[in-house]
Amino acid sequence: MSRKVTGTIASNGWWYIFPGLLFHVIAVTIPAVMSLYLPFTDWNGLNVPKFIGLANFMEAVQDRIVGMALINNLKWMLFCITIPFLFAFGIAHLLTKVKKGQVTYQAVFFSTSIITVTVAGQIWFWLYNPFSGINFYMEKAGLDFLAWPGLTIPSFALVSILIADMWKGFGGNVIWLLAAMTQLDKSLEESAKLDGAGRWQIMWNIILPQLRPTIVILSFLTVIGSFSAFDMVYVMTGGGPAHSTETLSTYYYSLSTAGRRAGYASAIALFQMVISFLLIIVYVVLRKKKGWDV
Repeated sequence: MSRKVTGTIASNGWWYIFPGLLFHVIAVTIPAVMSLYLPFTDWNGLNVPKFIGLANFMEAVQDRIVGMALINNLKWMLFCITIPFLFAFGIAHLLTKVKKGQVTYQAVFFSTSIITVTVAGQIWFWLYNPFSGINFYMEKAGLDFLAWPGLTIPSFALVSILIADMWKGFGGNVIWLLAAMTQLDKSLEESAKLDGAGRWQIMWNIILPQLRPTIVILSFLTVIGSFSAFDMVYVMTGGGPAHSTETLSTYYYSLSTAGRRAGYASAIALFQMVISFLLIIVYVVLRKKKGWDV
């Protein structure tokens, strides 16, 4: 009797998960399978995809904008794993010395991270506006020499977006690093001080080795995020001016929507996925072979 009841419950259980399973198949599984086929087709997003083999990939290799976008992604990665990360590390280290009001400081630094990208992008877009932004007021104050070109000059546009993105996201790293620093073994630092170790020796030989798991995972997530950078660029410039801020994500988005070249865009997206997959492999190798456990 109990087996019959158990079997009935199990069979009825499938009906409970069927709606969610059906939605997952339609919204996730089928598009995922299609994403492996569409890069090999000529498709505008509306007609029937026409198989063209490796033509999209051959075009992508010769596409100047794809090269510019990839270089911009690399610049994004190098910037995010250096300046914002060091800035967040320094602030987190200073916050460990604060005895009163630490929660308030944490809230202040983390407050920018809870602002949506759209709002943050519009704030910095206004700041960079040459007619109503900070340059306008500097000019009125006679401080023209301090004016920042912002988004108007291609050579400065990407740096301007990176500054805005750093302001938006470094607070999260501050909280993660601060949480890791509060778990450090203080007895090791005290022993090192008794042995005559200096501040930098303690930082390099005591603090950083204990923070390595946190630093590794944050760096890995930063690198992965750099190759999928989209939202801040799309909000502020849309990839302009003259594709100077184009990333792989913004480029294949514009191709698949305004450009009506979804097949070619899928090929670029697949290339981006391969890069992310290779980065994951590197991380797994470092974790297994080098002992970079997290």
